[in-house]
Amino acid sequence: MGIVPGRWQDVDLGLVDSLVVPASLHDVRGRFVHVNAAAERASGLSAAHLLGGHFTDLLPDEVRPKVEAQFRRAVECGEPTDFETVFIDAGGHLRGVRAQHLPLRSGDEIVGILILAFDVREPPSERLGLASEPRLTPRQREILDLMASGLSTSEIAKKLTISTETVRNHVRSVLRELHVHTRLEAIASARRLGLLAPPALGTASARDVMVSGGLGGPRRSPG
Repeated sequence: MGIVPGRWQDVDLGLVDSLVVPASLHDVRGRFVHVNAAAERASGLSAAHLLGGHFTDLLPDEVRPKVEAQFRRAVECGEPTDFETVFIDAGGHLRGVRAQHLPLRSGDEIVGILILAFDVREPPSERLGLASEPRLTPRQREILDLMASGLSTSEIAKKLTISTETVRNHVRSVLRELHVHTRLEAIASARRLGLLAPPALGTASARDVMVSGGLGGPRRSPG
């Protein structure tokens, strides 16, 4: 689903489209040039939305450097890569995935990369069924609000006049109660559950990442 440059005519698009795992073709700069139906389903985005955009448009800021390094390794060294990462789907859910970046050659030249996404994990809220609302203490809710506003551990500690280790303990409790593994997941999950107010104008939530290709990941709010 997409138009592949002429020098890619050796690529079997029918084979790519027949794969049951999400697959996408990218030029050496990382732009989408073709995606299969499985990739559309996993991302929640149509081929028309994805084509021409960059693969990092779907990534949270914290993982972009690692994933871009894996992509550059495939492009510059011609080495396939295999690694674990996460992406943000159209619904604002953080999804775990095992990715492979496979170099595509025309003669001696690497002309693009085939990205395969294996073992795409469902969002925690869907997997767990949300049987009951997480039970957060008033202090944990306060910590969660400050996390969502973009404050670091040390900034939260200073604002609440508590130690950084106490903040870390509260953060661990919040993550455990929300059944997530990272702060970004916690914020996205808390917004879906209505535990956080919608982001103020000028800030970006996980959902905002997908509104217009190229906006990048969630930003820290001013101050």
